[in-house]
Amino acid sequence: MSNTFITPTDVARDASIVLSNLLVTGNLVTRDKEAKFKGNKIGDSMKVTVPPVLDDPNEFAGTTSATSVVETEIDLTLEKHFYHRVDLTSKQKSLELSEFTRLITTPIMRSFGQGIDKYFTKQMQVFRAQLAGSVANRPSTAAHIAAANKKLNDALIPKSGRVALVDTTVEESLIQLAQFSSQDYGDGPAALKSAILGTRYGFQFVVDPFLGAFSRSAAANDIAGTVLTNGTPAEGATTINIDGITSETGTIYAGTVFTLAGDTTRYVVRKDATIAANATTLTIYPALQAAPGDGAALEFEAAGYMNVAFHPNAIAGAIVAPEPLMGGSSTVQSYNGISVRVSQDSSIVTLADSVVFDVFVGARVIQPNGGCLIAG
Repeated sequence: MSNTFITPTDVARDASIVLSNLLVTGNLVTRDKEAKFKGNKIGDSMKVTVPPVLDDPNEFAGTTSATSVVETEIDLTLEKHFYHRVDLTSKQKSLELSEFTRLITTPIMRSFGQGIDKYFTKQMQVFRAQLAGSVANRPSTAAHIAAANKKLNDALIPKSGRVALVDTTVEESLIQLAQFSSQDYGDGPAALKSAILGTRYGFQFVVDPFLGAFSRSAAANDIAGTVLTNGTPAEGATTINIDGITSETGTIYAGTVFTLAGDTTRYVVRKDATIAANATTLTIYPALQAAPGDGAALEFEAAGYMNVAFHPNAIAGAIVAPEPLMGGSSTVQSYNGISVRVSQDSSIVTLADSVVFDVFVGARVIQPNGGCLIAG
């Protein structure tokens, strides 16, 4: 049967459903801003408001005074544009929709899902601002998980909905522990039968095979050199200028942790920093706890691994299709908030039909203390 009736609408509809079902990390974050990107046509960036943190309530003593409610905002930017183009063979042109979905749409959406999940987990490394354990080791015992639970409890993070995202090596260690396999611990036998970790210590455990060693930068030289503060950032600043980097160009990745001379505070880089002329500007969390002065040395923390525990509300993500191309052979379809654009075209020069799938993706940690690095 010819695929004459396989339209961009048919393909985009199936693509959005398949992508939604294949995502792992992409389904573990808060994505309630997707409709605003699509509905209000606001462009590729929007402000996400972070709720203020208030001290204890005032005690009434005859009169009231106003509480200062200061909200902060974080930019959520659609900074990645993923696509695949398929040039159809004569055989592929004759496929029915179900076959087209199985042989073309599903493999492409699996690739999209992997790319999106890798991007989201990279952004989540900002949660390394809080460390449970020794950064150089993977978690492997119940005590390590309990330490992560305590870290989030101390930060007053809601218990309901917490997630522990771990790699396959951590899964291999934990799944052999009695706490995860014994009938004395709730759904242990059932989880073991299915070879899953289930829910323990207040976390829904999710295994992501794309987790592994953390990369602090695009190249080793990006954090090498005699790296110093450049200028005199004040106490409370959330950005600092640095120079003395060995590389003239490069990138220091979000999640990279460092300390400053004379200050034991662990600071995390909140978004990727592009190096130019051996210098860059770092956006950091927490705000500077002390004024380091000009020329204060930075010491970068070991990379470690990417296993994190977090609350989904602490990170905002969006998977949004661009507007349809002009000409009528392009459309956008959505499922569970995820939208995919599919565009088709034919060439009388090459006598080929082409189908392009594409999406925009963005993610930002809006509450860095809403998660932590789980280490050993």
